[in-house]
Amino acid sequence: MRFTLSQLPPRLIAALVAWLAWLSVAAGPPVWTSQHTRPIRLTQEQIRELRSIQQGPPTSSQAGVLEDAPSGSVLWQWRADAPLPMASVTKLMTVLVALETLSPDDVVVIPRAAVNIPPGYVRMGLQAGRQVHVRTLLYGALLPSGNDAALALAIAAAGDVQAFVDRMNARAQEWGLDQTHFANPHGIDAPGHVSSAGDLAQLARKALENPLIAEIVATPAITIEGFKLTNTNELLTTYPGAYGVKTGTTDEAGQVLIAAARRAQGDVLTVVMHSSDRYAETRGLMDFYFRHWVWVDAGLKRDVLNRVTGPDGAQYLLATPPAPLFLQRWQLLEVRPLRVVRFDAAGQPSGLYQVWYGEQKLIELPLTFIPLPR
Repeated sequence: MRFTLSQLPPRLIAALVAWLAWLSVAAGPPVWTSQHTRPIRLTQEQIRELRSIQQGPPTSSQAGVLEDAPSGSVLWQWRADAPLPMASVTKLMTVLVALETLSPDDVVVIPRAAVNIPPGYVRMGLQAGRQVHVRTLLYGALLPSGNDAALALAIAAAGDVQAFVDRMNARAQEWGLDQTHFANPHGIDAPGHVSSAGDLAQLARKALENPLIAEIVATPAITIEGFKLTNTNELLTTYPGAYGVKTGTTDEAGQVLIAAARRAQGDVLTVVMHSSDRYAETRGLMDFYFRHWVWVDAGLKRDVLNRVTGPDGAQYLLATPPAPLFLQRWQLLEVRPLRVVRFDAAGQPSGLYQVWYGEQKLIELPLTFIPLPR
């Protein structure tokens, strides 16, 4: 179970920073109070952190979103609901829908219609009549972004392209992707073929829930059934912790990138649409996340500090399940643990473990009492 702190609205942060800065000059150390928290005294460093978060990361794209991947919390967004051409990130939906019908070990005979790709568009190199495993087509669609692979999957799964596209749109509607509509399975520019940054983030999370898709999008390069395939996502080899997910580029869509990275302190998902430099922009978004947010385990550690002694002299080690907590780094110093321990008339222990932020209770877990040798 995960616990999150809601991000303050940007206008509130701006007002808060200005007020705190004034207090720090006019009335000593700043104190933040609200109806939900006890007074919290902020340092100058915390104020600078708040100001940096309020200013946000540098962006150049027409639309985008920055999310904490585990919780789905939206940390920064701009025009996230605007429907825009999505290019080859389309193929995330293509492989998801194809796997509803096909097994990775199925063998597909490549139809002529699958290799009929307009000049200038990417192919994985399929030839009509060749037998290829579905697994190979999945790699071909997601690594080099082969449009022939996407068509081959669509035809194999549904019999014809339009029937497959209908399935794609049905899934988009079912999953609440309200700004998304597909006109084809590969993402080549077409009227009405659009999605939003918010929808694409949700689609990426769906795709990453599939272990095979997650494995494929994290693969920088592979040779499979004689096809040498290289992932178009440059972050996999240039950004520490990057593990996906999909690029897209067309004249109308410009540069599109859905990306994810995981480190010890967190796991970030970003989307940029029609960016002038998708890799530099995405690095900036991810750096912003890792600089300002963190996941911590707020559960009790099994050490000498977490022991209690009963009325009969018996000693117990206190323990809790893991308690992941997501918060802004400046809030770390304001989080307080509390142990509530009781012994009944027979000397049997019971209790709760709580984590508080001011007067807001973030976590409450039952305590486990582990008897220690006398």
